[in-house]
Amino acid sequence: MDERIGSSPRRRRTLWLVLAATILCPAVFFALHPHESASSVAVTTDYRNFESVPVHPVALTPDGSKLLALNLPDARLEVFSIGSGALTSLGEVPVGLEPVSVAALDDSTAWVVNHLSDDVSVVDLRSMSVKATLRVGDEPTGVVFAGTPTRAFVCVSGLDQVKAFDPATGAPAFSPTPIFGRHPRALAVGPGGTQVFVSVQECGNRTTIVSAAKVRAGGGPSPPNPPKDPTLPAAPDVGVIVQWNGTHWVDDGQPTPKIWDAAVPSGFTMPDVDVAVLDAGTGAVVRTVSDVGSSAFNIAVDPGSSTLYVTNTDAANRTRFEPNLRGQFLRNRVTLIGAAGAGPVTPVHLNTHVNYAVSPGPQSEKDLSLAEPTDIVLNTAGAKGYVAAMGSSRVGVIDLSGNVTNRIATDGAPSPAGIGPAEPRGPAGLAFDAARNQIFVLNRFTNSVAILDAATETKVGEVPLRFDPTPPEVKEGRPFLYNGQNSAHGDLACASCHVGGDFDNIAWDLGNPQGQMVPSLQLASQVHPMKGPMTTQSLRGLTGTPPFHWRGDRLDFTRFNPAFVGLMGNPDTLSAADMQKYNTFILTVAYPPNPNQNLDRTFAPLAEQGRIEFTSRPHDGGQPCAFCHALPTGTNGTIIPGILLQESQDFKVPQLRNMYQKGGFKLASGSNKRGYGFIHDGSVDNLVNFLRAPVFSFPDTNARYSIEAFLLSFDTGTGPSVGRELTIGGASKNSPGVVALLDSLYHEAELGSCDLIAHGRLGGVMKGFLYQTGGTFISDLNSEGTISADTLRALHSVGHGGGRSRDASGGATRSESPESVQSGDGDSLRRGRGRAGRAARVRHVGASRAHARGRESAAGGVHGAVERKERSRPQGRERALLLPSRGGERGSHEDDDAGEIEGESPTKAPSIQSPARDARDRAIRYCGNLSRSPATMMLSLVGSRCARIAVSTCSRVTARTRFGNSSR
Repeated sequence: MDERIGSSPRRRRTLWLVLAATILCPAVFFALHPHESASSVAVTTDYRNFESVPVHPVALTPDGSKLLALNLPDARLEVFSIGSGALTSLGEVPVGLEPVSVAALDDSTAWVVNHLSDDVSVVDLRSMSVKATLRVGDEPTGVVFAGTPTRAFVCVSGLDQVKAFDPATGAPAFSPTPIFGRHPRALAVGPGGTQVFVSVQECGNRTTIVSAAKVRAGGGPSPPNPPKDPTLPAAPDVGVIVQWNGTHWVDDGQPTPKIWDAAVPSGFTMPDVDVAVLDAGTGAVVRTVSDVGSSAFNIAVDPGSSTLYVTNTDAANRTRFEPNLRGQFLRNRVTLIGAAGAGPVTPVHLNTHVNYAVSPGPQSEKDLSLAEPTDIVLNTAGAKGYVAAMGSSRVGVIDLSGNVTNRIATDGAPSPAGIGPAEPRGPAGLAFDAARNQIFVLNRFTNSVAILDAATETKVGEVPLRFDPTPPEVKEGRPFLYNGQNSAHGDLACASCHVGGDFDNIAWDLGNPQGQMVPSLQLASQVHPMKGPMTTQSLRGLTGTPPFHWRGDRLDFTRFNPAFVGLMGNPDTLSAADMQKYNTFILTVAYPPNPNQNLDRTFAPLAEQGRIEFTSRPHDGGQPCAFCHALPTGTNGTIIPGILLQESQDFKVPQLRNMYQKGGFKLASGSNKRGYGFIHDGSVDNLVNFLRAPVFSFPDTNARYSIEAFLLSFDTGTGPSVGRELTIGGASKNSPGVVALLDSLYHEAELGSCDLIAHGRLGGVMKGFLYQTGGTFISDLNSEGTISADTLRALHSVGHGGGRSRDASGGATRSESPESVQSGDGDSLRRGRGRAGRAARVRHVGASRAHARGRESAAGGVHGAVERKERSRPQGRERALLLPSRGGERGSHEDDDAGEIEGESPTKAPSIQSPARDARDRAIRYCGNLSRSPATMMLSLVGSRCARIAVSTCSRVTARTRFGNSSR
């Protein structure tokens, strides 16, 4: 959405005729160039990849005997017994969707933070089951335990809050603590447990935008450096990025920055909260820390000196123009903060070996670089720290002054079967085992745990997590988003700005005064190389939205390949084959659900009014907003001439699915979380002010507010049912709230918005059930027939130890009604009135994705599970089902379509084609649990007949989306 001009009806009619002509031209263009108008689609269309970045994905129990590791793609907690250079799996527990952090309350209880499910799974490590699910709010990221008495502190990034709970009851310990920054990320505990430290991911660097109109009024921008090519036409009127230097708002003018104080509202401030310090006894913020970096990640605390170590990146976005930023637009750092946040702030560059004057650097320089510093742990006895460099497949070793002393490779030998030694690992999480002097590294790309010897600083082992449903196209393409090797010095990647495939919430001026004019993709005009500041756009949900960039100057994603040279400074672009892998991967990255929608994808009353205003009532040139901002994405892909936008450049109609993430900026006196808001350069602070542009016609102010409410609730393409969880206890299984919520989830499953899963430990064995239709479930164990939803719910027994349904505010046992409002979730416009939360847990394995699954039980029994390649297979297309019976053999499956083999020592059974078989396979692949008898394999199919199972109890209900089969 960009500003329009024209105030009189006649003027609007004239402009609309021009607009109609501009729409016709691109329609003809796309018709003539269909092969160029869209990016390739992902191979596995039913796999939903949210690309969450782990926060604290590995942890030790207090006694040091067990390692807790999160299998993020499979939504499970895996528990290992720790040995010297070895890990032995003790089992695994299904948790919520996108688990990103785990912490042990004690030796028998772990809390798992589920980023997309908006909750915490409280796991009993003795029974290996979830005993409670605690609703906490939008997109939580971390949990720690601190204070006297002990409280659980949960970072809720979507709400910019930290919430504290009584771990015994799940009740709130005190009111939520607001954090004055966007998306607080990680938590750490100070010495003695009296303080909790909070890092803020999108903390910024005190930069903001001066709009093009104010720049004109202020005499124009500073002269370009390098000078503009004299053969270029006049540069477009654009805004300027300015930064508070402690005294003035200044640009990057050379040799002397220009002061822009008059263009910034009087009293406008940006506190730059990078780290917040909380009193563990009250939850109150006692101090904040600035100047740590522009994106802060994780924190480690030295218990002896109380020094904080914060991994971060620092953006040079005040610097104008791509030639000045090429290969050096950001630094990877660890910042030391003395005296528990009250002392000096000392940033330390992790790549001091780089000579930025020589670009690109030699390979030997790249090999030493550390990119994407996601996690950090300390070895205080050894006076060392360890930094996980996700973009480098290395763990950096630092001294306690922050200086890098070594780099430990997480790839290479020893490498487990199925993972090539040369495969990039993507180290994302760390845990230090002081008793054995070893480091555990959670590798995001290979879904494995590397074991590093801290004494020799070498890799001594690597263990894959039990099952990874990630399809090959995601595995193959993911490293290109993060890999620093594709830059001039080995320290930069696309994810440096597009964190987790999203954005950094700041603006950059990546124009080039020495560049060339290029033809518009749709209009009879030229695109100027001096484009001015543009906010970083998300890489989520790109499918169906080309052309790309604010100005629509990239026909599809593969056309970004030149950026590896022009911006990253790499000697060459990616090969065509590698760029296609990157393209295929990036098109799998999806937006999370919009937290402002109701469970059934409907809106609060004001937003529903806005939906009608947006889709059916004329507000711009006699047309509704949806004429250009077409549903479902909010864009029709049209490039609009600048004359219609009151702009000096042409702009593409942008998508609208992340409007709710752009708050925190206000062009007025007062403190701001962010320095950028809406439209291409972030110069509009809210949507109501945008809708006050003269071109728009509104009957009253309420219509503007209603459209704003609708846009802040705009559907992201993922339903609010995705990720919703409910843990049912014996006392709550028949409560009206539980029954009503389950009925709502059944309804969403019937509509195709999600697939509903129930997990429970039945007769001592964890089992899973997939919801069918008409109120029935089918087990992932081969029983005959189905079981009704009511019967399954009634099977829970009090003695099982299942937890209660809890929300963010209502105590230990209150169950949520489908129409209830969660308190503590922020203002009603942001959160949505009447929001019921998200539907039950969703898996990443879709209905047509073939995977093999082999799992071993403690008693030696094995469950080999297979998936269907297609929902409705033609008769005669066979598939092998492998039935090892006992003794440590792994279940195996040869996929006749993909030719992939997993496991070993297979025994084949006849393949079968029947509706019952199809439903059974879907239950197996979705539920994916440890279903089997204590001694032998219970998966046995003869024709359409299945072995019967006895069901005694069930405790959890979860769900998954039917990606590609939504009826909405």
